[in-house]
Amino acid sequence: AQLAPDDALKSFQLAEDVKIELVAAEPLTASPCALAFDERGRLFVAENRGYPNTAEPPQGVIALLEDTDGDGRMDKRTVFADGLTFPNGVMSWRGGVIVTCAPDVLFLRDTDGDGRADERRVLLTGFDATKSTQLRVNAPTLGPDGWIYLAAGLAGGSITCPEHPERAPLKMTADVRFHPDTLVVENVDGRSQYGMSFDEFGRRFICMNRVPVQHVVLSSKWLARNPRLAFSETVQDCNERDVRTGLKGGGDGVKLFPISANLTTADSHAGTFSAACGIHILQGEALGLGYRDCAFSCDPTGNLVHVDKLSGDIATFTAKPLLRGREFVASRDDWFRPVFLAPGPDGGLYIADMYRKVIEHPDYLPEAVRERTDFESGKKLGRIWRVTLKTPLKIPIVREFAGAGMPELVKAMDSQTGWAKATTVRLLLERREAGTAEALVFALDAPATSATQYRRARLLDALGGVDDARLAALLKARDVGIKRAALELAVGRVPPESAARAALVQLDERVDDLWFLQLIALGGVDDWRAFARFAEWSKIRSGDRWVRAAVLSSIGGRDEEFLGALKTQSEFAVVARLFAELRGLDDSSLARKIFERAATEVVQKGLSTGDRQVFARLLGRSTWAAAGGALTAAFAAESDDQARAVVAASLAALDARRAAGVLLAPGAWTASAPGLREAILNALLARRGQLDAVVAAIESGALPVSALSSQRREVFTKHADASIRERAVKLFGVVETDRAAAAERAKAALLLEANAGHGREAFKQLCATCHRFEREGVAVGPDLLDIRNQPKENILFHIVAPDAEIAPAFAAYACEMKDGRGFAGILTSETMASVTLRQPGGVDETVLRADIKSLTALPGSLMPAGLTDALTPQDLADLLAFLKGEK
Repeated sequence: AQLAPDDALKSFQLAEDVKIELVAAEPLTASPCALAFDERGRLFVAENRGYPNTAEPPQGVIALLEDTDGDGRMDKRTVFADGLTFPNGVMSWRGGVIVTCAPDVLFLRDTDGDGRADERRVLLTGFDATKSTQLRVNAPTLGPDGWIYLAAGLAGGSITCPEHPERAPLKMTADVRFHPDTLVVENVDGRSQYGMSFDEFGRRFICMNRVPVQHVVLSSKWLARNPRLAFSETVQDCNERDVRTGLKGGGDGVKLFPISANLTTADSHAGTFSAACGIHILQGEALGLGYRDCAFSCDPTGNLVHVDKLSGDIATFTAKPLLRGREFVASRDDWFRPVFLAPGPDGGLYIADMYRKVIEHPDYLPEAVRERTDFESGKKLGRIWRVTLKTPLKIPIVREFAGAGMPELVKAMDSQTGWAKATTVRLLLERREAGTAEALVFALDAPATSATQYRRARLLDALGGVDDARLAALLKARDVGIKRAALELAVGRVPPESAARAALVQLDERVDDLWFLQLIALGGVDDWRAFARFAEWSKIRSGDRWVRAAVLSSIGGRDEEFLGALKTQSEFAVVARLFAELRGLDDSSLARKIFERAATEVVQKGLSTGDRQVFARLLGRSTWAAAGGALTAAFAAESDDQARAVVAASLAALDARRAAGVLLAPGAWTASAPGLREAILNALLARRGQLDAVVAAIESGALPVSALSSQRREVFTKHADASIRERAVKLFGVVETDRAAAAERAKAALLLEANAGHGREAFKQLCATCHRFEREGVAVGPDLLDIRNQPKENILFHIVAPDAEIAPAFAAYACEMKDGRGFAGILTSETMASVTLRQPGGVDETVLRADIKSLTALPGSLMPAGLTDALTPQDLADLLAFLKGEK
């Protein structure tokens, strides 16, 4: 049952050194989902009162809360704006607020001082508002570059600017940013579900429901500098996944310590993140040095706020729980629903608590559960809490900047609270007063923290104050914060014979993350010192994929020369790892030498599994004459199934007909695990012109007919070669296409007594190549942990008719390559230059867009219809029992 605010206050369990206080509660606020303080210390609250269902008239509100008596609790409420659909993000800007409320991003301002917004501009529009109200565009956040960033949610859109109808629409594929003055909008890397935060050095962090901390490491613009680079990742999952749950992507759960009695939609998720949101990197010292630069995140289904300690390593971070066996804030109150975190003028961490009986959206609940779930209770309730140190530190606190002049703001950029740091930057950027650039240049020579100096240097550039001479001076600065800013600014803007270019190539910085930035900034610089840096760090850090990506993106156009030079001073494995991610060099003399060496290394005992896989992948780009024997020997000797899958793919890439004789030798299929079987089929079926060997294997009995789904059988029955078609029809017969009739017949399974143990075996044979459940299988398709809450009828229908409903994140694509290969999979990542598809069996294939003939969204699911046609009703009954968790 719901608790009154005073009783809810007693339900909290906190970190030992902090306390929590109530700032506002109903009726002063209801359903708060985002917060922002302005320069006067007033609190703007996005109230998503209509969530989760569409209501008429629209119920969303932007409320303005004030503490008029200075006691720390809000006591005055003004409806700043109402009549909104689902407002879910708010940011102070130029005396008003920027609000995300799909399909629009709005600017609202009160120009007559009555507390209500009388100015309303649609800055951008076209954000998708047709799907779930839960995860739409959100989290407007000012970046260090002076642009405003927006989290994508799970929606896209075709974005336009009403004030500039002449501009072409932007197809939203990820998070976006827009310039607050010009309203130019563009895609950026990363796709946060709800929330976004920058740390003190401008690094952007995002989150997804099961992973609370993700770091946007690279820009795909950087990767595109080398058209031969097949690397499409830009985001690092920072958390350690230490709980076995079978999450999408093959990872495991991030552990939590809830103290409430709540259950998620899948009780298998208990004790792990299932709704991570509101990520916030805490800046400043008001909560003590122990929490500074830590990552805080909410989990409303677990009724808690979590904190991770970030540890940097060259390019990115790991995130590990700061507290042992407990959370920063946890509640025994099942209605406590923290969804957003914000810094306050007093140095406290403010929590938006939607306070609902149910927080989950009906779209993500099984229909049977949805029908009996109360989504209404709590819509008129809501709390805002503040967490501070029990014993406050004696540090200066500035609570408002409304009357501060430009010199005072420049000085206050070195404040000791996160809110003050962010507010000073925002106000200086908004006002753009004459003399600001000069004041910032002067301040860069004064004592200050490196984080402050980084902030000042980036602001100086956002105000147009960094030309070539100034950039050169910043690169030569001793302060690491200034140097970091300078390296970020140097990317792509150091022309030949410039002072900045000279300073960049002369820089010999040994701080790891600055080294990484220098690798990127040196991209395209034709200087022997640049190549020396690339070679040195490739040799030292070749095992780090981000370093490899930085180096390879930077040497575009001179790949062969770089690898040739590197080969004289490094171990072969270094060259192999780098070469494996490049395309278009396979006919070079250097490539032939690399292939020759890889053929001897791939079967060497004592090498790491990772190195063996690298060598095997490389040999798939050679010839059968040069590499077939080595790969055949490796397939026989290899004990790791993932490595065998790589070997199988390389054998088939060389010659699918010959590879079939190795991979489908008598007895090989029955001895292979499900994941390896799927990898073998993926490999052999990729070249449509070489399917006769697979047909022969089926005819001989080496490959059972049941191994091929109805979808795969169509590859043979519709083949261009008449002899293949005729042989296939004899083997497979006619595939039934009426899935509704098949689903009706399958209902017989619902009436049978079931054996869940046998169902596990059926799952391993049929489902494990694309789904993971109870430690079985590979995660390619949707997470099945929620499935136990669905009735058997629903589960059965989706097994028999998988195309009936396809989640957007699991849309399948067919990729046809210019070299004749073809494969299908889930699009897991993409850049302007390359894409990565995850195939059944969990094998990722990264290819250059330039090598793709066509990439087409499939009309149906990657899970083929007819997958269960070979099962008896009893087999289906057993499979359903296993999925439902029956004993």
